Amino acid sequence: MRNRLTITLKSSILDKLDSIIDGVKIRNRSHAIEYLLNKAFYSDQITAVILAGGEGERMRPLTYELPKSMLPVKKRPLMAYLVSLLKNANIKELLVCTNKQAEAIREYFGNGSRFGVNVTYVFEKQNLGTGGALLKARHQIKSSPFLVLHSDLYTEIDLRELISFHQQAGAMVTIGLKPVGQTRQFGQIALKGSTVTHFFQNPQSGKSNLINSGIYVCNQEVFNYFPPKKEPFDFDDVLVALVKQKQVNGYVFDSLWYDVGTPADYEKVIKIARGS
Repeated sequence: MRNRLTITLKSSILDKLDSIIDGVKIRNRSHAIEYLLNKAFYSDQITAVILAGGEGERMRPLTYELPKSMLPVKKRPLMAYLVSLLKNANIKELLVCTNKQAEAIREYFGNGSRFGVNVTYVFEKQNLGTGGALLKARHQIKSSPFLVLHSDLYTEIDLRELISFHQQAGAMVTIGLKPVGQTRQFGQIALKGSTVTHFFQNPQSGKSNLINSGIYVCNQEVFNYFPPKKEPFDFDDVLVALVKQKQVNGYVFDSLWYDVGTPADYEKVIKIARGS
């Protein structure tokens, strides 16, 4: 339910307000004001779930001793950049889902206090898949909506804008979508307006240049669509089902983003971080 509000603004503020209206993400002045208020008020109440339980098989032998999220980039673990991104967005409640290599993550980040955040760990005795890890963390997620991020990302996405977009758009899940030139190694996403219409888990030539960035905003109701079974399952399977019900939106962003999935990707990120 929305209530009518009449306000008076200085011309200079109104000009700045008009400058963010693009007719797509921000439709009009009313939408712009609500967007900015959401952005200011709600991000500090969001819980972020970082999925750090992957085996990192494609990164071996580097990941025999360290989890992929702890590989060094300019003398800092890869995941430290993600934690900084969250903290700078005023998102300070972090749940880290991790596995048998948890000790390296826990030793570095501890309870998060020296990074200005609060870190809680959810341990997997065996690989649960991305969906199973989220299900295990369910009762420790304090907010709705909440963020989900893969731990092997190096990105500068505006998380506050992503959250505001989700709150305005009204779907159960919003996926951060990155336009790329080569989609071969990623799942493709097709959009109609802001609604995700197809989720191509096996890339198909010419279908879309948008890929799943591994960054999501979800409402708590998403757990109603998780399978009750205990064996490992992927969050992608849940998303495919929700796409069929038109419950998934896409937020397209063009800021820096890399998925460190292979040694070649890792080398690129190191060079970018060094400015070379």
